[in-house]
Amino acid sequence: MKKFLVWMLAASLSVPALAQYNFEKGKPGNDDYRYLDNYKALKEYIDYEKYPNFKLGAGTTVNDYLNKTLVKNLINRNFSETVAGNAMKMGSCVDGNGNMNFTTVKNYVNAATNAGINVYGHTLAWHSQQPKGWLLKLLADKPDPEAGEVYAEVASKDFRTQQSVGWKASESENGYTLKFDATNGLKVTSTKSLQYQVQFVGWDNIILEKGKTYNMTMTIKGSKSGKVSGRLGDWSVNGPNYSVSFNTEWQNVTVKITPALETSFLLIQVPNYIGDVYIKSIKFEGNKPAKMIPQTAQEMHDTLVYAMDKWIKGMMEACGGKVKAWDLVNEAISGGGNDGQGNYLLQHSKAYNPSGNPDATWDVGGDAFYWQDYMGDLEYVRQACRLARKYGPEDIKLFINDYNLESDWDNNGKVKSLVGWIKKWEADGVTKIDGIGTQMHISCYENANLQNSNKTHITNMFQIMAASGKLCRVSEMDMGYVRGSNKWVDGLKTEQLTEAEHKKMADFYQWIIKEYFRIIPPEQQWGICQWCTNDAPSNSGWRGGEPVGIWDANNYRKHVYAGFVRGLNGGEPTAIETMEAGKTIDTSKGIYNLNGMRMKATSLDELPSGLYIVNGKKIVK
Repeated sequence: MKKFLVWMLAASLSVPALAQYNFEKGKPGNDDYRYLDNYKALKEYIDYEKYPNFKLGAGTTVNDYLNKTLVKNLINRNFSETVAGNAMKMGSCVDGNGNMNFTTVKNYVNAATNAGINVYGHTLAWHSQQPKGWLLKLLADKPDPEAGEVYAEVASKDFRTQQSVGWKASESENGYTLKFDATNGLKVTSTKSLQYQVQFVGWDNIILEKGKTYNMTMTIKGSKSGKVSGRLGDWSVNGPNYSVSFNTEWQNVTVKITPALETSFLLIQVPNYIGDVYIKSIKFEGNKPAKMIPQTAQEMHDTLVYAMDKWIKGMMEACGGKVKAWDLVNEAISGGGNDGQGNYLLQHSKAYNPSGNPDATWDVGGDAFYWQDYMGDLEYVRQACRLARKYGPEDIKLFINDYNLESDWDNNGKVKSLVGWIKKWEADGVTKIDGIGTQMHISCYENANLQNSNKTHITNMFQIMAASGKLCRVSEMDMGYVRGSNKWVDGLKTEQLTEAEHKKMADFYQWIIKEYFRIIPPEQQWGICQWCTNDAPSNSGWRGGEPVGIWDANNYRKHVYAGFVRGLNGGEPTAIETMEAGKTIDTSKGIYNLNGMRMKATSLDELPSGLYIVNGKKIVK
């Protein structure tokens, strides 16, 4: 035995150890995390004999995956499926003039599939993150060819009532602020004299005729004289520049401008200026048809079928048949109202109902475009399904994806409604929906009553999904933590959590994964996708600063990692070993109790009889 141990030592000295990535280890400098160093990659714990169809997915920032080795390796080693967070959405691939660019999509799909990772498509039909300018232009009224032209206002924005802007450079870094009021409109306060950095998109989705010259008039003043400048275009086409001078009195300043695009935004810059600039309104004037004829409902329907065909065909061709499953429709169910059959209404714009329809409008954004307003609740989904099957691979699987399906406040009313709508969509005998995706952006609750209700309705949700007979997928899971008895308060920030709360989250992840395996039959399992691999930075637009990841912000494993392992593995990942008399066990990485706490002892000989964890294995002394 001694000779064997010496030989092994000599061999270990002769072969350099492979360096571990951060994502293969627990947080450094803390003994309570050393047990995580010994776990294998997550997907190695999946029992493919029991669950042959199961895929462990990860929400992925595509640019990071393509350009950062650590991110690519973290995804490839731990997951069997990757889902683009934004890169495969329509608004990321189609600009305001209907031009499509799939370069990033092609690079991503090829990189992932070459690495042996499935790519799950997200998403074909949605109302958010849409090329709104292009779609609205397609639906615009048509000129009456017999009416001639008149000089008139073509487009306008009044900042006194339309109190918003689009993209903007960092206000804090560049020393400026944007504010609105009902008297002066937009107020830009600049505290730094910079060449161009004080800049923002003041107005987007401006529909003008390419190549025609217009008069642009800006109603403007300042706390002192100066100028604003910028351009009319988009991020890929610079378009014409402009410059508007102002003084301390309100003026209507007009400049001529000729757009290079049919749909543009107006970039506004305040160069080399310290003080306040007020912009009340902007308008474009020029020759336009004297009379416009609205498109008929059928014309608008057919026009959007054309747009949807162009988009889905382009995406499927870009993927080259390698993306076998898609969120066909994302977030269609509103969560309110009644369709007459006990289901919630589909989401629609407020304008869809002249009096407003709050029960049917749950997600309103600057780039929201509700296809179903024009195509109808049935045709919207049926056309998307028809086109996906026309242009996609023969074995394509199509899911309906939505959030709040685990809702306890309405006793899972939304997932019941989704199943009801699927039956309505499929009632034509042609449309076929393969699966249901539940996003599960959830919280772990300190309060026992809240947590028990949470679990009850997650179980109910899985049972309803399984009973539908459809494939079942957890599509965007992440988790925050809420203290107290009010479930609607914001979740804690990562730095506020105790070790016990981190471990409670790990236990909850374990329970969810095991519940999925318990309820969803293997033939209906698609898998589980963790939307956030890492904890969110404080400036994130999604659950900023919250402990939503499996890894922390520095890519180290958290206790949640162990929760995933236990859930995937059906319990602790290794068998129990009995300590043999005379056998030497390396305890240099620590001895832990079953709660993951490191013991003070440095040798098992110092401890009483019992069950311990050493090097990721349970040891009975």
